Amino acid sequence: MFNTILEAIKRLENEEKPSKSSKELLDYLHSEADKEVNSNLINLMTYGQRLGWERIENRVAKLLDFIQAAKGNSDSRG
Repeated sequence: MFNTILEAIKRLENEEKPSKSSKELLDYLHSEADKEVNSNLINLMTYGQRLGWERIENRVAKLLDFIQAAKGNSDSRG
């Protein structure tokens, strides 16, 4: 479901002249994406003991590095 939301966001953001309904849908999809991210983070923390906290910390650190790199790439394109 999350991938579907992200793909829909990409398509709507690429519209040259979005309609009012497209803008409203985009706002809604951003909200749903935030909910999905939050839900997955909560699930991750809930199962931390079972998965192992070090494993989770390593994955989150790698994800943060990835986000920082992506932000750097988008900043240089802007």
